[in-house]
Amino acid sequence: MANLGCKDGIYHVRFRFRGREYKRSLKVRKKDDAEAAKRSVEQTIHRLHIGLIELPPRVDPADFILGGGTRTGPTSSQRGRAPSTRSLTEQYLEAQKHALAPSYHYLQGVHLRHLLRHLGHRADASCDRVVQADLVRFLQERLATRDAVTVSKERTTLVQFYKWVVRQQYLTVSPASEVPVIKGGTDRPPFRTVAEIERIIERGGVSEGEILDLWERLYLTPEEIAELLAAMRARAKEEAFFLLHAIPAYTGMRRGEVLRLGWGDVDFNDDYVYARSRKQSQSKREVTRRVDLHPELKAILLDWYQKRPMGQYVICDGETLQPFTPDRANTGFWQPMRGTEWCLDSSKNWFKVGFHTHRHSFASNLAAAGVDQRVIDEFMGHQTEAMRRRYRHLTPRNRRSAIESFSLAVPGHPTD
Repeated sequence: MANLGCKDGIYHVRFRFRGREYKRSLKVRKKDDAEAAKRSVEQTIHRLHIGLIELPPRVDPADFILGGGTRTGPTSSQRGRAPSTRSLTEQYLEAQKHALAPSYHYLQGVHLRHLLRHLGHRADASCDRVVQADLVRFLQERLATRDAVTVSKERTTLVQFYKWVVRQQYLTVSPASEVPVIKGGTDRPPFRTVAEIERIIERGGVSEGEILDLWERLYLTPEEIAELLAAMRARAKEEAFFLLHAIPAYTGMRRGEVLRLGWGDVDFNDDYVYARSRKQSQSKREVTRRVDLHPELKAILLDWYQKRPMGQYVICDGETLQPFTPDRANTGFWQPMRGTEWCLDSSKNWFKVGFHTHRHSFASNLAAAGVDQRVIDEFMGHQTEAMRRRYRHLTPRNRRSAIESFSLAVPGHPTD
C-alpha cells in the first residue's frame, strides 16, 4: 500500500518494500496525476511480490518501483565500475537524513569524512578497492590520537555504512563486518543536567560536534520535564505531537516503541503498558516488557482515546490510521520546540531534547527516588552495568544518606 502526501503544492508518495520505507517526490501538482503514480507504484510492488518481475542488481528499489518496473540495470557508463567510496558516503548520508536523529546523522558525517581523508585518492576509486585491512588501519590510526570510546563510535558508523552499501548491491560482502571490536578506554560519559552542559560550553574550546555530543547526554529533573511537557502541550500543532513527548517521559520508551504502541498494549484496568522492541534482541523477534502506567499518563491517554476512537495505534495518521513513520515522528517531536530555549538550530533540526533524553531522565529520576534497581531494569528493558553507572552519579544525596545510615562509633566516645 502506498500513501500520498503534499508539501508546498508538490505531491510525494510513501511506500514500503522488503521491510523498508521509501519516500519520493512525484514532482506533480495535480491530484489526479499523483493518484495515477500511486496506482503504478502499488502495481509494481504487487508484481515484485508475486514474482512477475525481479529487482535488477545494483538498482535502487525506490527508483525501480517509481519507474513502474522499467529500469533494468545500471547505465552503460556505470557498468564495469562500482561507485566510489566518496560518492557512496554522500548517497548514504542523504538516504539516512530522515532516518537518524540529526545530531547522530551529523556525527556519522564527521566519522565518514575522517575515513575519506585516510583513504586519500583511493576514496575516489571504485568502492570495492577498500578492504577490511584498510578499515582496521584507519581505526588503529584514530586510536593513536583519540579515545577508544570515540573510535568505537567510528567503527559503528563504518559497520552501518557498509551494511547499507551491501543492501544497495554495490558490494556483496561488507569489509567492515569482521573489523575487530574496539576495546579499552573509559566508561561512557555520565548524563549531565542543563546547567552542567551550559557551563561546559560557556568555557569554550568545544567543537560543534562535541556540543552535540554533550546534549546527547542531557538528563532532565522532574521539574524540568514538567515545564517541558507543559510547553509542548501548549505549542503542539497536533495533540499527537505532545504525546510523542509525554509517553516516553512517563515510560522511558524508545521512539520505535512509542510508534508501535497500540491500544491493545494499554491496560487501563490494571494500569500498565507493554513496550514492544526489537532493539534488545539480535534476532528479528519482538521483545516485550511491562511498564506501570503513571496516573497522569493514564489520564492523558484516556482523554486521547475518547478524542481519537478510530485506529489500532495510539499515535497514528488521522486519515490512514497507520502509525507515524520515523520521519513524521521526528517532525512532530521537534515542532513544538522550535523557537524555544530547547532549540539549538531549527534549520539543521538540532535540539537539546530527543526521544533518548526522556528515556535517560526516566531511569535517572527513578534511581534518584530510591526505586529498586531491579524494578528500574524491568521498566527499561535490558540494562548493562555500564549504563547503570551513567545515571547513578545523579543521586549524590542518596549515596550520602546511604553512607550515613550506620555508625561505628562507641557510645559515649567522641569520634575524630
